[in-house]
This record gives sequence, C-alpha cells and structure tokens, in this order.
Amino acid sequence: MDTIDEVAVKCCIACNTELDSSDALYTRDNDPVCQDCIRICECCEDIISIDDEYNDVEGRLWCQSCTENDAHWCDLGDHYFTGYTYGTDDCSDVMCERCYERNTSYCEDCDATYLNGCEYNHDEEDARLIHDYSYRPDPIFHSSEDENTRLYFGIEVETEIRGSDYSQRRVSAEYAGIILESEKLAYLKHDGSLECGFEIVSHPMTHNYFMKEASTLWNVITKLKTDYNMIAWGTKTCGLHIHISRAGFSGGSHQHRFLQLVYNNKDFYEAMAGRSSSHWAKFDDVNDPETGRKSFKHKLDRNGSDRYSAVNTNNRNTLEMRIFRGSLNHNYLKACIDLAHASVEFTRVMSVPEVRNHKLDCINLIQYVRDRAELYPALNSRLDRLSDVISRIERKEHVSASSKFSE
Repeated sequence: MDTIDEVAVKCCIACNTELDSSDALYTRDNDPVCQDCIRICECCEDIISIDDEYNDVEGRLWCQSCTENDAHWCDLGDHYFTGYTYGTDDCSDVMCERCYERNTSYCEDCDATYLNGCEYNHDEEDARLIHDYSYRPDPIFHSSEDENTRLYFGIEVETEIRGSDYSQRRVSAEYAGIILESEKLAYLKHDGSLECGFEIVSHPMTHNYFMKEASTLWNVITKLKTDYNMIAWGTKTCGLHIHISRAGFSGGSHQHRFLQLVYNNKDFYEAMAGRSSSHWAKFDDVNDPETGRKSFKHKLDRNGSDRYSAVNTNNRNTLEMRIFRGSLNHNYLKACIDLAHASVEFTRVMSVPEVRNHKLDCINLIQYVRDRAELYPALNSRLDRLSDVISRIERKEHVSASSKFSE
C-alpha cells in the first residue's frame, strides 16, 4: 500500500491501479482488488484476484483451496470433477463417473473392471489351482474346541511373483494351492488387479483359530515369500482384505459404531494398515449423494457406496475392511486381524452418551488393546513399533507418509 502526503493509497493487488476507498474490494487475505481484476469462487463465494490460482470445476470457477479440498482430478479426461472417484483393476488412474462408464469394460470371470480389457486366458492350465475370481466354494468354518461365537474373519492376501515369471507362478500355486485346499484352510483365486500372481482366500476362522491353530496357513504364506520369490508389500497392486461376519455383530447399531470408529480415526487406521488409498479403500464415501451429508446409515444400506471403500458394506454376510497393504509377513497379518477383532469388540457395548463423549477416539481403542496384551500380542507389538507415529496422531500432529507406513 503506497502513501501520498501521509495518506494511505490503496492499489489493486493484480493491476496496481489506485483505488478509492469506495471502489476497493478485498480478497479473503484482505488484499485490495479492483472491479476488473476480481474473480468470485463459485464454491465458497470468496473474492480472489485474477492473479490467484483458480480452476474450472465442471464449468464453474473454483479457487485453489476449494479445488484441493472438494474436487478430484480425472486422469483420463484431464479435468476436475466432484462426487465419487472411480478406478479400474489394471491401472491406478482416478476417473470421473462419465469417463469410467465410457472407457472401461467389465469381466465377469474376474469380477473386475479394466481400462484396457481383460488379458487373462481363463482356460489357462493353472485354472485348476488358481480359480476364477467368481469362484465361491461353500465356506468351511473353523473355530477352536468349545468356542462359542458367531464372529468369524476371512482374509484375502494378494501376492505377486517377483519379475512376473508365469512359470514360477504355476510352481507357487501348485505348492500353496494343494496344501491349503487339502487342509481346507484356504484356496487361490485370480484377481484382475494383479499382474502375475494370485490371492489367497481363507475360509472363515475365529480370531482364536487364526492366532493359535492356523499354523499351516502361516507356514505356507511365509514359504511363498522365502522360497518361492513372491512379494506383496513392495508392490503397487497388492492389498489385504479382511471380511468380518455381520452375524458376529450385536446388531445394526453395533455395525454403525464400528464404522464410526474406523472412519473417524482415518490417520490411525492408515498407519496401522500401512497405506493410504483414496482409490482402492477410500474414506470419503460416507457422504450421502442425495443430501451431501455424512451418513453411516447410508453406507449400511446395501449398495450405499461402491466396494472400493475403507469398509465395503455391499456384501450380504460380511463387512470388508479394505484398508490394509498387502504383505506376506505373518506377524503383520496377525496384527491386522487383531485390529479387526479389537475394533469389533471395543464397539460391542457402548452407550450413546459415551459415543458423544468421544469414546470412539483411537486413544481409547489403543488403551483397550494395551489392557489385553495376551489377547492381541501381534497388534501390541505393532503399536510398539509405531509408538512415535501413534503418539503424534493422538496429538493430531502431521505425520509424513514415509514414517507412517512401515511393515
């Protein structure tokens, strides 16, 4: 701001034109701007100048702040959009709904959507061991002796062959598939998101069975890593999904509290899961598209949101936690199952006043787990390894991705 004879003179921040006090408008940063140089953000309705960054979002002018907070970039159409993001199983591009519908194809055998079409030969020789994605055998429920519970978990461990060696994939499948199916613990399936691998799908097991009686499963997974050149953590394609039986919840309100716990503690769950994904396991799908408001009831309505969610609620019999990074480290896998079990049991009995008084904050869940060290040894060990990160999350401090995501 210039001065003439000790009288303040306002100048437009964009064109430097002198302004009378009656002509001056002010940006959100309280900078003066003339009528010719103003822009109005059509999202927040704040004044910006022509020199400020702004974007075309679906034909409307948005400031940079609104764009970063409330819009997405469509990698296929090279434009900003609002609403849900979409993606395919063969690439990491984020798409708007229109580009997704116009440019992708769906393979029924894989139960997957592709940008470049399904390249898998479903009549391949190893199909007897690596089943099609649509393969759904009758579930075999595993529980410990005298255990009385309806709470079961199923894991899907995605893994790739290092170097995309298809002959090695067949050898690996022969080893793992024969043992796991003969023991009726798990089976192998194709997954369209994988380049040269398979996913290991367990039959339903109780938490106790996973921890104490599924040693064959853990031995097979470990040997795939050590002896068969398979990887998961170091890929961009592999994830770990944990299915939780709906019958194991105490009812709809219990499922609602479970969703609140996960979605209200995004940073904590991402740190424990080892990844952040706005594409395969997004946390922003809790807004009802009709009202724009956050609604867990909306998510609990089947098909209330797409399956690429932090918690996929579209399955009839399970809630599916999709947040976890893929791994062949059995300690990490056990910690993730511990976390799923603890999240269910922590929210089982809780009053409305407790929820309103922030009982669902992650710090209370962590204390719940710490008090049950014998029940959750793998999860407590992971909390110890990530103690610095967890402390910063509890204090609501910024945590860099490099320190946040470790196996």
